[in-house]
Formats: sequence, structure tokens, C-alpha cells
Amino acid sequence: MIISHAHQFIFLKTQKCAGTSVELALSQLCGPDDVITRVTPGDEELRIGRKPQNYSIPHCYRPPLWRLWLALGMRPSRAGTSYYNHMGAAALRRAMDPALFDAYRKVTVVRNPWDREVSLYYWTYRDNPNPPDFERFVSRYRYRPERKTFEIYSISGRIVADVILRYERLQADFEEFVASLGVKDCPELPRAKGQHRKSANRDYRKMYNNRTRRIVERRYAREIEAFGYEF
Repeated sequence: MIISHAHQFIFLKTQKCAGTSVELALSQLCGPDDVITRVTPGDEELRIGRKPQNYSIPHCYRPPLWRLWLALGMRPSRAGTSYYNHMGAAALRRAMDPALFDAYRKVTVVRNPWDREVSLYYWTYRDNPNPPDFERFVSRYRYRPERKTFEIYSISGRIVADVILRYERLQADFEEFVASLGVKDCPELPRAKGQHRKSANRDYRKMYNNRTRRIVERRYAREIEAFGYEF
């Protein structure tokens, strides 16, 4: 997640939508006062330019019991004292000046949900030599399944992102967004987290049957409707 005061934008990072690649590239445009949250150590090795910085939430925006929660061993992100990776729009607006949140452009990345579910499957079991089959993975119970997708860029069911980058045309959309910031030299998008899915499995449709296809359709109905995705 990034809050760029230098360019007046907020990057709301969705999961399994090339968000890390976009975040690492955008961090090259950040100034010393901008907020850049941490990513995994392996992905940090790909970062060029500014490292994670300014991710402590100012005291005036912390919840009343934050000291108690930290004393009880709660993680800073859960205790409301630290900005974090995949922070949703509603939580972020509470943790910063709401006037700035409303004024800054919010940018995010979306992806065909059926393709994203396949990517999430390979990522989830990246270290498991004997993963469950895909149908079992899709059929699992999921509480708030859109927590790291739709809820990232919406508040109370309303999309607040002003700029939508589509995974399917990410390079072109990213270059257009960077140009809109008045930046002439567009940073290169690194390839992060893309090595866990074999090239032979890139056609996500081969992974589905009618049942799993309908599950994903119901699970991500709001995203499918909002962005016109089809199987």
C-alpha cells in the first residue's frame, strides 16, 4: 500500500493481481514523506529506490485502546498502529486525514476472478508437493471472500478507486497512469510472485468444471458486474 503525498495518489493493493509488481514500481516515484508499506523479504530484493517508510499510523488516527492491544501482543497492523500490505480503503480512511483520502486519486488493480482464483490456488500451495485438487480448493468455505479484492477498493459496497488498472492490459494501463502524474520516464514493472504457476496452466478455463465456474461467479459477483468480466 502506498500513500503518495508527492503525487497525491493512494495505491490500494489487491491480492494476486500483480499488486506487488505495481507497488514496487510506484515506490520509485515516492518522496521522503510518502507512506510505503512492507512486502515480503523476497519481494523487497526486487525493489529499486525507496524502501518501506513512514508506515506508523499517527497517534491521532489510532484507536483508543491501541496501547493495551500492543501490550497484549497484538500485531501493530491489528492494533491500528501501522499501515500494512493489502490495507482496505475503509480501514485506511480511518487511519489518515479523511480529507486527503477523499482528495487523492485512489488506484488499484483488478483481474478476471476466474483467472485470479487459479493464481491464488498455485500461490496457496506453492510449497506443498501434494496439494488438494482445484475443485476442493474452490469449494472450501471462505469468510468474506472478497476481503483482499473488492473490499480493498470499496467502502460499504461502493467502489472508491478512481483509477482501475486491469491485469489483462496492465502494462498499458500502468504507463497511462504514470503519464497522468506528469512523470516522463515510466518505471519498469518487475515480475514478482509469477514463478509459482507453470506456463502450461495459463489458460485458467481448463481448470474449471461447471460447478466450480458457478462458485466463482457467485463469490465475486460484484466484481464481475462492475468490470464486465466473463468466463
